[in-house]
Amino acid sequence: MKNHIQLDIQDNEAILSYLSDKIILPIGIKNFNGFTFQHSPITAYEAEMAIEHIENAIIPIKKQLPTGEILLFSHDNKLNLLIESRHINGNFITTSQIEDAFNELVDVINGSPIHSTQLPTNSEFSAFLLIIREITHHWSLHGITYN
Repeated sequence: MKNHIQLDIQDNEAILSYLSDKIILPIGIKNFNGFTFQHSPITAYEAEMAIEHIENAIIPIKKQLPTGEILLFSHDNKLNLLIESRHINGNFITTSQIEDAFNELVDVINGSPIHSTQLPTNSEFSAFLLIIREITHHWSLHGITYN
C-alpha cells in the first residue's frame, strides 16, 4: 500500500500529515529542538549538531508511520529551488540527488568557494536540505515530490 505523507517544515517544527493524522517534530529551519545556526553558510560543527538533533527526532518516529511504501510530498519553495538547482525535469528529486546536493553543501562548509555550488547557502536552505536528506535516508525513501 502507498501512503502519501505531506511534510511541512516551519521555523521551529516539521509537521507530517497523512490521512487525518499529524505528527509534529521539534525540528524546523530556524530551530532544531533548541539548537540554532549562528552562521551562514553554516559551519561543520553546526551541521553535525543539526544532523544529530534531526536524527533524534526522525528515527523514533518511523515506527509511528503507516506500513507500506511512503511517498513524501512538500509544497515548500525550497524544495522547488533544490529541484531547479539540480536541473531536474519534473517535480520529484531522488534520495541520491538529495545526497549529491548535501555533498555540495558539505564542500562549501569545508572551505570550497560559495560560487562552486548552485545551491543557496543561507542557513534556512541548509536546514531544509539537512532535514529532507536525513528523512529520505533514514526512512529509506526513494525521494520527495514538490507539490
